[in-house]
Amino acid sequence: MDQPPLVTVGMPTYNRPASLQRSLDSIRAQTYRHLEIVVSDNASPDPRVGRLISTAYSEDQRIRYFCQQRNIGPADNFAFVLSQARGAFFMWAADDDEWHPTFVEKLLEPLLCHSKSGLSFCDFDVRYPDGSLCRDYGSFYHAYREFLHDDGVNRVTHYALQQPERGKANLIYGLFRREALIDASVIKFFHSKAWGADMLFVCDVLSRWSFSLVEEKLYTVGIHPQAPALAADDAGTLPYGSKSHRLQLMASHLHYFLVYLRIMSKAPDSSPLSSLLFFFRLLPLIIRWLRLDLA
Repeated sequence: MDQPPLVTVGMPTYNRPASLQRSLDSIRAQTYRHLEIVVSDNASPDPRVGRLISTAYSEDQRIRYFCQQRNIGPADNFAFVLSQARGAFFMWAADDDEWHPTFVEKLLEPLLCHSKSGLSFCDFDVRYPDGSLCRDYGSFYHAYREFLHDDGVNRVTHYALQQPERGKANLIYGLFRREALIDASVIKFFHSKAWGADMLFVCDVLSRWSFSLVEEKLYTVGIHPQAPALAADDAGTLPYGSKSHRLQLMASHLHYFLVYLRIMSKAPDSSPLSSLLFFFRLLPLIIRWLRLDLA
């Protein structure tokens, strides 16, 4: 009998032992057992993090544990766990999220059935640490159905035009076909100066690979009461509302849209005409965002 494909779960973590325990237990409890779990501690000052991972490592041979000697930053730690992956499929796992036991099993199925599908995801909830709903966001499933197209031009168009508030950044926590993830591209996007680098990364994958969607809620996004937005504000070090802040934010947002245009131009089924039409569809959104930045 053929061995089932190996799935790598990459979990970058930093200084959150309580939520890390829940997240790691949730991954270890997956019904799909052929996993390797790559945990990278980004030099957490709290010694409980290392003790927790060491205990789990001693109990579960599927865990591979790395402790960075210095804090390499979240982007590089995110890229590091991918660089250690041995599986044919890969997923990032945040250290404050939780997964239904069948998450990997059910998201893997469409990837095995459809060789052109590079990313699989599902519906999900957003909850505080006490388990209460952050708020009722409605169905993310219906928002993500817009990305179910056979051609990259339509996938890029619908993804770029969808408002970030509908949760499209969370697709980065889906299950990927490993060959859909180009390591150099991952590093490039994670170090981008553009606002919303996680969304740009997902869009780049969708430009080349089709998308699969499971209707069930199999995932819980953990959020803290004072948590920052999913996409970082590159102008956050400047006085909020100052002219310099607004101009830097505008530059970051402009970069965000320019990268979408570049992704479209490089999509395998793109053409000069489709890129031009995409630009005109994107233009009203660009103008509206830049006006808000300057207001």
